[in-house]
Amino acid sequence: MTDLLASLMANLAALFNGNMAWAILAVALAVRLALLPLTLHLARKMLANQHKIKALQPQADAIKQELAADPRAMFAAISKLYKENGAHLLDRASLLGALVQLPVFGLLYKAVSNAAAGTDTFLWIKNLASPDAALTAIVLVLSAISAYYFPTVAADTATMMIVVQVLVTAFILWKLSAALGLYWAASSAVGVVQTFILRYEQRRIAAIGAA
Repeated sequence: MTDLLASLMANLAALFNGNMAWAILAVALAVRLALLPLTLHLARKMLANQHKIKALQPQADAIKQELAADPRAMFAAISKLYKENGAHLLDRASLLGALVQLPVFGLLYKAVSNAAAGTDTFLWIKNLASPDAALTAIVLVLSAISAYYFPTVAADTATMMIVVQVLVTAFILWKLSAALGLYWAASSAVGVVQTFILRYEQRRIAAIGAA
């Protein structure tokens, strides 16, 4: 499969005068857009779960107060409350949304790394095989935008989401080649689009509910 992707990128590069960077961007956008319906569906389920948990919070607080002396019974009662109302303590949709992209990224990792073996330049990037600080900064900005504007029931978690997402992205990207950075940038750009789609949907639902 990796060889097939490498061959596909080589053929795409031929359409861009042999420049592999454009081929990497094209493949990255195609893959992320193909996954968009699935990641949107999972994100919607995650938000729905957050709304259920928020609605059940008064009952959960009452259980915590009533069973404060028995943590095991308290946890069992809260778990039962959530289960009866279709809510989940562990947000499985959010976890699945992250995990579903890992095999794809792993599959493309080797193909893109091999593609970066050449000495193609792209915009300000002199070598696709070496890390690029400016490209990393762009990806971090896109990640921060996506985290900041992502609709969440708990507004006070926005800052934490930004910090965690930016730190994790920086930790992974700072030593990766610019070729992989290009892939990540394209994927992050689609992630920003997904965030604003979700934000629009949430505002529309809130407006309908208020009408």
